[in-house]
Amino acid sequence: MMDTSEYFDLTTDDNDLNQIGITKRDYFNCSLHNTETGEVYKGFVLAKTPMGNRLTVCDVDFQKSQTDEKFQPRLIFRKTDERLQDFALRSNVDKIRMPFADGQDGYRNFWRMIAFLYKFKETVDLGDFDGHFQVMSKDQVQQYLSDRENIDSIKELAASMNVEVSAIMKPASTLKILCEARDKLKTFIDTSASETDVQNWIDEDNHKHRKERCVIFGLEYIDFKREGNNSSKRFDVLTRVGEKDVERVLIELKCPSDDIFEIKTKETSNGSSQEYHLHPKVSRAIPQILEYRSTLENKDPGDPELTALGINEKIKIKKCIIIVGKNSTDARWQQNRSNISNSFTHTLEIWTYDDLLNKLNSTITNIEELAQESNSPSNKITGDDNWEDLF
Repeated sequence: MMDTSEYFDLTTDDNDLNQIGITKRDYFNCSLHNTETGEVYKGFVLAKTPMGNRLTVCDVDFQKSQTDEKFQPRLIFRKTDERLQDFALRSNVDKIRMPFADGQDGYRNFWRMIAFLYKFKETVDLGDFDGHFQVMSKDQVQQYLSDRENIDSIKELAASMNVEVSAIMKPASTLKILCEARDKLKTFIDTSASETDVQNWIDEDNHKHRKERCVIFGLEYIDFKREGNNSSKRFDVLTRVGEKDVERVLIELKCPSDDIFEIKTKETSNGSSQEYHLHPKVSRAIPQILEYRSTLENKDPGDPELTALGINEKIKIKKCIIIVGKNSTDARWQQNRSNISNSFTHTLEIWTYDDLLNKLNSTITNIEELAQESNSPSNKITGDDNWEDLF
């Protein structure tokens, strides 16, 4: 009698193939194992009858070839009873068919298993096992790279690939930070958070996360200064673009729940009409941020307020940005926003929090696409491939 728990059941939706790895058993063999539970499997259950008394299973064995000294999967497909015992052939039957033609045959699970095994092709064929191997999801990769306990393994991987360890860790860690910032920024927009909510998040844990959380403004901005004293006034963010660029950018944060415009209804003899005015907070923010710029630019090197910010040179403010509110699909709102933008000089801009989110989404998409292109396999299964050549 065979124990059904020794086979990974692909007919159960909750069973995740990402949990399955390949472990070295001895010099000549390897086995499938569950990285979550530690269970070892002899193969896969591909199909079951509704009553569960007829099964299609595949035994998987990784044996080291004496010809090329590579590990190669050996597959045996079997029709069994509920105890995983082979069906005995009737006296007048000399062969049994093993179809994978419809759902009852388990054809989907057959291809899931083949795709899973093919992911290990290069690793298994190398025959260079050191512990175990596992196909990892994106979240698992990010978690692994974020764990400092894995740094030695990551360095070994980088050395084997002849690349700097930063080439492996930076894209993954950057993507993780960007995705976390995107989620938080979306929450601010969806919940109509206050200006204080945004600033408290940036400064959380005694400014511990300030550098990484300021990526919401764009990857091009560096060297962030927060709420520096400026002649008894406190600006929100002072940053600069690029390591060699001494010109800086001032950013004034307002509420995601506010709007660029205040829309007032005016009653006339011809009926009511709507008038667009700059929101009072925006009206105050424009002269406020321009005054910050003027005051900062008039300070000489060595000024105590500049020195307190770690700035030793004379400041030149390249651009002032006010961030407030959300985008609107209303055509008149969009036209008025365009009019405002066109009337400002290139040194003064108004962004919405939606603009920040769109900017962040584009950055994340670009990084993900570049990662996919650099990691795309050179060989893929096509209809012209011979199965003998796949393993």
